[in-house]
Amino acid sequence: MATLIPALGACLPRMTSGEKRLAERLEDKLDDDYLLWYDVPVGPQQLHPDFIVLHPSRGLLILEVKDFRLSTIVQADKEDWTILDAASSEPKSIQSPFAQARNYAHAVLDALRADKRLVHPDGRRQGEVVFAWSYGVVLPNITRKQFTEAQLGQAIAAHRVICSDEMTDSVEPEAFQSRLWEMFPYERYHTLTLPQIDRVRW
Repeated sequence: MATLIPALGACLPRMTSGEKRLAERLEDKLDDDYLLWYDVPVGPQQLHPDFIVLHPSRGLLILEVKDFRLSTIVQADKEDWTILDAASSEPKSIQSPFAQARNYAHAVLDALRADKRLVHPDGRRQGEVVFAWSYGVVLPNITRKQFTEAQLGQAIAAHRVICSDEMTDSVEPEAFQSRLWEMFPYERYHTLTLPQIDRVRW
């Protein structure tokens, strides 16, 4: 079982239903060596990614959760979406969830690059983090079929999304984990040591 920071009980009052469901799946479907953070402030701007997932050999993954239903989405492209406001039912423009996840990921990486124990000291990767990293979007109220038929793949690459039917209670842990790690570039990085994991936690 993965470790969520803060503990799920402390997070529940501020979680959406989709965030709660994802937190439960992450805890239940991931192994003991995974660390998870929910809504923690990151960087000088104190940005709050929904979830940060860390595995010693897999790397770091930023996940943005949107509880939108298909009927909520008016228009979607790679940078901006138009959705129906929950309170007024009027259309409003928001940043694309994928662009939001990307911005959060860069904020996290900028903070971690400041620690020399987490970056390559020399060579062509000098100054870059020693672990793989990526980001993606979770749509807990949209099925994969709905995602495909609505052509949302034009706004978010299909492999960078987890849909509602891919995060059910009955989904196999291996299938769930494969959805997470398909979001990563296919390049191997070294496994983080315990001191390096402590630096990331700090």
